Amino acid sequence: MNPLDRQQLFSALMLAAMALFVASGAPSLGRWRRRLRLGAVALFALAMTAVLVEIGLWLGGLVD
Repeated sequence: MNPLDRQQLFSALMLAAMALFVASGAPSLGRWRRRLRLGAVALFALAMTAVLVEIGLWLGGLVD
């Protein structure tokens, strides 16, 4: 995968996590608030894990 594509994928995951977290504060989504926040945290953790793996591969010289 092209490095630019990977960076766009990581930024898209981060933006999706931020959107879920912001949506969890909407008054009309009161009963979904907990699920949205848990989803945002899980998506953020997934994105951070992917970024850290990418950094590890880059430092190891396995990725361009």
